[in-house]
Amino acid sequence: MSSDILQHVSHITALFPSLADISIQDWSEEGIAIMEIQPNYVIDEGQFLEYAVLILEGTVRMYKISSSGREITLYRINGGECCPLMMASILGESEYEASASVESPSVVLAIPVHIFRDWMDRYKSFRQFIFKMFAKRLFIMSNLLDSINFKSIRGRVAEYLVLMTEDGSDSLAITHDTLSVELGTAREVISRTLKSLQKEGLLNVSRGRISDIRREGLKVYVE
Repeated sequence: MSSDILQHVSHITALFPSLADISIQDWSEEGIAIMEIQPNYVIDEGQFLEYAVLILEGTVRMYKISSSGREITLYRINGGECCPLMMASILGESEYEASASVESPSVVLAIPVHIFRDWMDRYKSFRQFIFKMFAKRLFIMSNLLDSINFKSIRGRVAEYLVLMTEDGSDSLAITHDTLSVELGTAREVISRTLKSLQKEGLLNVSRGRISDIRREGLKVYVE
């Protein structure tokens, strides 16, 4: 952790222009820090947070675990973003209603919650940025709920594979367990669906990898 935040301000404001109005005096407040976090670090649901976290580098996955133990990915946040659910729990002084897992080596700006609330009150541009993050993730969450409630699992698997191969690749390194977490369904359901798609000649399944992905064929099932 680095307490000398001032040397990082130019880099921070390049990623978060909404923080450009923050005064040097406010940046000098005790407790604001740059933190390096390694993969697999987890913040569990139900905690009362002490810091608001803005991602400078890396990727963090936000997810929920049901009472039965089933896990679903809500969304990911990357450099230049923050987690609206985290901000909501801080502003509402309530428990964090999701879990967060660091997926790649990450660098974050940690702001003590009392300073974060003060900046939200006093700096309009920062407040607008946070509201925009809320709106963006609300749209993503709405699409996720629609997908779970109204789309077939075949359509959801096809959509995920098409999305993850937008770079033109026809192969994806992913396990059935991971795919079940991404889509919020049982591993057995994923296995049956992939086997069915394989029989149709739309992909090949091997241990830890889906290959020979026929994007155009899969798009037929995207609802």
